[in-house]
Formats: sequence, C-alpha cells, structure tokens
Amino acid sequence: MRITPQNNLNTSTMHNIDEFIAKMLLSVKALKLQPHNPFVWANGWNSPIYCDTNKLNSSPTLRSIVKLELATAIAEQFPDCEVIAGVAPNAIAMGVLVAEELGVPFVFVHPRPKDHGFENIIEGDLKIHKKVVVLDDQVNVGLHTMTAIDAVKKGGCKVLGLVSILDFELKGAHDRFAKAAVPYFPLCSLSTALKYANEIDYISDSELKIIKQWQRNPEKWKE
Repeated sequence: MRITPQNNLNTSTMHNIDEFIAKMLLSVKALKLQPHNPFVWANGWNSPIYCDTNKLNSSPTLRSIVKLELATAIAEQFPDCEVIAGVAPNAIAMGVLVAEELGVPFVFVHPRPKDHGFENIIEGDLKIHKKVVVLDDQVNVGLHTMTAIDAVKKGGCKVLGLVSILDFELKGAHDRFAKAAVPYFPLCSLSTALKYANEIDYISDSELKIIKQWQRNPEKWKE
C-alpha cells in the first residue's frame, strides 16, 4: 500500500520549506543561538546552539504545517511505509500526528530500555517484518536516533529511512546513518537557519563564523 497524506494541503508548493521551517523555529524562539553564552548539552559538549522543537507544538498553525510537511516527505520518499517510529521523548507528539495523517500505526522508542515493568525499549505494538520510518524532532549527534533505528531493526522490521524537522549537519551523525544504510530527509538544515538568522541580524557575521567553527568540530569546541 502506498501512503498519501489525508490533507490535500502541501505547504511546499507555497514556500521553500527549508527556509520556512527555519523562520518558524526562530520566530517562536525554538532555536536559540548564543555563541558568547554557550549551552551545555546532556553529553557535556559546549554548544552555541539549542533547539526546543516542542515550542512548535504550542502553535496549532505551525504544528499543522510541520505535521503535513513531514507526512508529505514520508509519502514522497517512503511510500511503502507501514509504521512511524518516533524517537522519545521529543518526537512522540509530532510522530502521533504524522502517523494519524498517514493512517499508519505509531510506536515510539526510548533512548534505553526501561528499568521497570516490561523493560521495553519500543512502546506500542510493532509487528515483525513491517516497513518503518523513524521520525526524530532534530538530529545533532545522532546517537539516540541510531538507538531507535537499531531497536526497530532488532525488532524484526525494516527501516526505510529517517525524517526530522531540523538537521544540525554534524558529520558524525551523517556517517552513522550512511553506515547503517538509512536514507535521511530533514525538513530544515542548520545552514539554512544560520543564513536566515544572519540576514535578520539575529546573529552577526562574526557570531556566524563562531557557530560554523563549532559545527566543524563540536566535541572539542570552546567559545
């Protein structure tokens, strides 16, 4: 069965979706760029960037646009998709909406197995031999995303590919997906978001240079 979005609206016909998503992330302050006051990520890295895509879910209009664009990307790139697997926790809400739009089942994958109950890593009823698309809200280091991909494969299913809202374009993550033979289609690239942020003077030319330096070697970067 080839899937198609149930809603006829295709925002890609109205916008360059890459740039439009970048504008959305910045307009609702989901994407923060602070090269002189960096964030500390959970893995201990210093980063001039932090993205909270959950802010998109608070806007019915933006939430609907992202849902439809993700659903359209999946229908176009992976028309044989039978299940959407969201990467917990941040891709659960959007993943449910996308699965509903496409009329397919939804499961989500923990970063690690639970330490109680059934000790599941995959929540929901994932039948074996299904064709699955993994959905993440954003891809930076890519470790949690790869955990989800590996878990789905170990569950006896085929991973057709990966989609996300934002791609940080870090080489390590892309290398992992390529090694696993998983095609990746993000809606928005960090390069586009940075270009737009610079155009509207959210970041200066010198700050843009700093962020690009981080992007080339995030693990060892210091502001």
